[in-house]
Amino acid sequence: MAMALAAPGMALAADSKNKTTSKHTTSSGSSAGKSVTQGNTTKHYSSSGASAGKSVKQGNTTKHYDKSGKATGKSVTQGNTTRTMDASGKTVAKSTTSGNTTTHKDTSGRTTGKTVTK
Repeated sequence: MAMALAAPGMALAADSKNKTTSKHTTSSGSSAGKSVTQGNTTKHYSSSGASAGKSVKQGNTTKHYDKSGKATGKSVTQGNTTRTMDASGKTVAKSTTSGNTTTHKDTSGRTTGKTVTK
């Protein structure tokens, strides 16, 4: 699955055009790129600024695509928990939101990073 699914982040800013930019970090604090969301579409970029794909949200399901447009999986949110699956439907990650903080974990339950929305 593309970095867009594995790279948790920290939301930094929103402008008057309903765009939100998030900087992503790993659990160790290293840069992992950024995402720009407008409406229900999020464009993902690597730490070097290259396109890393996009995500499109429909209801409680978000479909993920790589930079060439190929579907790489989806995420399904129920309550405060989001389960991320690869293209074959296998769960590859899980995140839980409490307040303004989302904690991202791998399939073994190890924390892979955080997103703090301000």
